[in-house]
Amino acid sequence: MPCGTCCLPNLRGQGGTVPLYSVIFLDVDYFKAYNDTYGHVAGDVVLQKTAEIIKNSIRSVDIAGRYGGEEFVIILPGTEKEGAAKVANRIRKSIETYPFPYRQVTASLGIALAKNNDSVDSLLERADQALYQAKRQGKNRFYLDPS
Repeated sequence: MPCGTCCLPNLRGQGGTVPLYSVIFLDVDYFKAYNDTYGHVAGDVVLQKTAEIIKNSIRSVDIAGRYGGEEFVIILPGTEKEGAAKVANRIRKSIETYPFPYRQVTASLGIALAKNNDSVDSLLERADQALYQAKRQGKNRFYLDPS
């Protein structure tokens, strides 16, 4: 089952409105090169520590999971864009300063706020596009979907 189906089964609240929450997509920068250079065990350490950093950077009501490969998704209920940007930047800085084996690791993050006309797919697509915009702007940063 795709992550969006299990994590966000019902975007519509009472009255057909979308409850307030933000979604963050995170991608470990240059992960394939790290994994290829230092091996899969070292790459697994990066993924495990990244997951731990995310877990330690969010509230107990937030939901985080690996979305595939070196991507993670974080769901922040009751969080507007300013709060989501603070969480994203806190996670980004924590990854950047963590003493990973061999070399520094960074991450890029994309943020989208749920809108009334969103489906699960459209919300995740906007977060994914925001992530790719962060990567296009130079990586090791977050980008907030403007829509």
